Amino acid sequence: MSLKRIFYFFFSIYSSLNISFSRNKKGMTIVCIGDSQTTQGGTNGKYSNHLQQLLPNQHVINKGVSGNTLEDGRKRFQKDVLSLNPDIVVIQLGANDYWKMERPIGELYHDLENMVERCAKKNIKVIIASCFEKDKDEETLHNGKETAIELERARYALDIGRMEDEIARQYNCFYIPNVQIDINPNTKSEFWIDDNHPNNLGNEFVAKRILIEIKKALKQL
Repeated sequence: MSLKRIFYFFFSIYSSLNISFSRNKKGMTIVCIGDSQTTQGGTNGKYSNHLQQLLPNQHVINKGVSGNTLEDGRKRFQKDVLSLNPDIVVIQLGANDYWKMERPIGELYHDLENMVERCAKKNIKVIIASCFEKDKDEETLHNGKETAIELERARYALDIGRMEDEIARQYNCFYIPNVQIDINPNTKSEFWIDDNHPNNLGNEFVAKRILIEIKKALKQL
């Protein structure tokens, strides 16, 4: 075999592998499961809409349900997420658990771990997009807390953040603490519909922060 034929032989193999790799990076399905922070933002103003614009070669699906807790997400996970055969799942749940403050952290842990573990078994990449922080010292935790219930709620939020971080580490997930950090505090009316929900512009910032982790996940697929 001549050198020219050998060259073309190996070049054709390289090209086919490269094309296959490129195709694997396109047409990925990304499912965003969450609560009203996933559903709000108006027409084309949800963070998932912004992700779709930023990732035109991928398929982004919004599966947010207003009022949902981690338990609600777990119960509908098969129907709304796994049945779609996603490559990447973004989980943004826990805010309503925080507001209700009814269930122990151990139960929330079970709900989130259940969803993450089911993804891990199918080699689905998970991004936990959290509303909470995972690192706060005692002095910072007390700042601005005038009543015992306010302090209790602050501790509960911190415990949720630490729980999310623990699961992310255990299952090698991508974790984003305080995903809304770029638009906080929620008194900045240009970014918020109300005290709890980002508007179109606010969700653009949220999407860009999630995008960083999605790009990392895509490299692993």
